[in-house]
Amino acid sequence: MKKLVIVFLLCLITAKISAQEKTNKYEMRAAWVATVANIDWPSDKELSSGEQIIEMANQFEKLKEAGLNAVFFQIRAECDAFYQSDIEPWSFWLTGEQGLAPEPFFDPLKFAVSEAHKRGMELHAWFNPYRAIRIDDEYELAENHVAKLHPEWLLKVDKYIMLNPGLPAVKEYILSVVTDVISRYEIDGIHFDDYFYPYTQITNQDSLTFVKHSEGIKDIHDWRRFNINDLMAKIYKIVLAVKPRVKFGISPFGIVENKYAGTGGFESYNTLYCDPLNWLDNKIVDYITPQLYWEMDHSKAAYRKLLPWWNKVSSERHLYPGLFSSKMSAERYKGAKSEIGNQVRMNRTYNNVLGEVYFSAKSISENWSGLLDSLKQWYAVPAFPPAMPWKDNIDPMAVDSLKAENLEEGISLSWQIGQEAEDGDNAKFFAIYRFGEGEEVKTDSNENIIKIVPFNTQNYLDKSELENDKTYRYVVTALDKLYNESKNNQLKAVIYHSEK
Repeated sequence: MKKLVIVFLLCLITAKISAQEKTNKYEMRAAWVATVANIDWPSDKELSSGEQIIEMANQFEKLKEAGLNAVFFQIRAECDAFYQSDIEPWSFWLTGEQGLAPEPFFDPLKFAVSEAHKRGMELHAWFNPYRAIRIDDEYELAENHVAKLHPEWLLKVDKYIMLNPGLPAVKEYILSVVTDVISRYEIDGIHFDDYFYPYTQITNQDSLTFVKHSEGIKDIHDWRRFNINDLMAKIYKIVLAVKPRVKFGISPFGIVENKYAGTGGFESYNTLYCDPLNWLDNKIVDYITPQLYWEMDHSKAAYRKLLPWWNKVSSERHLYPGLFSSKMSAERYKGAKSEIGNQVRMNRTYNNVLGEVYFSAKSISENWSGLLDSLKQWYAVPAFPPAMPWKDNIDPMAVDSLKAENLEEGISLSWQIGQEAEDGDNAKFFAIYRFGEGEEVKTDSNENIIKIVPFNTQNYLDKSELENDKTYRYVVTALDKLYNESKNNQLKAVIYHSEK
């Protein structure tokens, strides 16, 4: 017979990260899953619904295996939908015909939310806000596509067609799309990419709009930036009004103006008319993910120059740099294979850099140049997406009735969800900490986390290789949707006896 000794203790756990302390316990680890042009998912628009479902589940499983805790899933690429919408048509990249629903029917966004959450990952719904047609005449548009319903809303630059940011009706239209999604789906974030005004410099395509809707602004360049900033502020207000715990983040081009970081590349401030300093200063984003897609010592846009500048300007909102893993992990890449690893290591030396996002998912799920294997090492210990105290700073209540039992196959833990916190919130995740014999029990880092499980899991079997006749101590903490962590958690200790 095995012997079981359980020691009942109570300890006060404080698991907040300080502004000065850099720890991997709170670290965004995410990947973009691009749907446009079948970049990541689905790999082929001709796949059956069943094949697409299996493919997504497998890809998410690989991302989880790599240690990621969030997925940025593209649901609107060209004023279309990878979800059930009464506003915009089903995407061409999903079924091969814009406006054609999957058959047999399934809702990709709903499925993606479910697949992410059951793996303990966040799901951020990624929108391209303005792009209407990536390449003109690439395929036939559905009758309810905005380009057919409202051709007067469009701006065209070469073969690229976008919604006109200066039109009030366009702003209201985009707001209606985002409001629809945030209202109906249990997403964790709203995410915008870098496509604002086109990368090819716009000239006079919107001059009449400027005359009619100048908002008293004299300079057309300032007016274009105002159009973008105004919509971003309105999006943030929508998020706060509809689901305030949902996060809003934007991924701008990595260079704003060359004067800031001593770079020599394309300036998004003067061509795309995006103004991330405005978003940060006015706190209309919860996180910023600049696309720092260059090598550490790139001649015109060195990562080691850009990262310190973004770190400096992002002190009051989260900063998760975007890394170009699909380039730097590709077989044909001629640069150093250590680039991505060097960038992750550099990120961890800056207090305001709280993780990274990889473009794109297939470089991880397909293990390009061993990237998935590397991530499993870099992210060997679980981490939480960083908490956002400006959105929610109330801790959930501790778990109840924590029990531990020494079984033949390992140590079994079980617990009950605690009462609601004072803000009515409850646990969304549980973190399981294990401490060896003689080891100090503390949860201010992630070193002793062995598993993070979703709220509908209230038991865990630790099958680790435990040493015979040693005492192991376990703490199970509750975390809410924004990763505030419970205090006054129970501690259980078990003397492990293995079978002889």
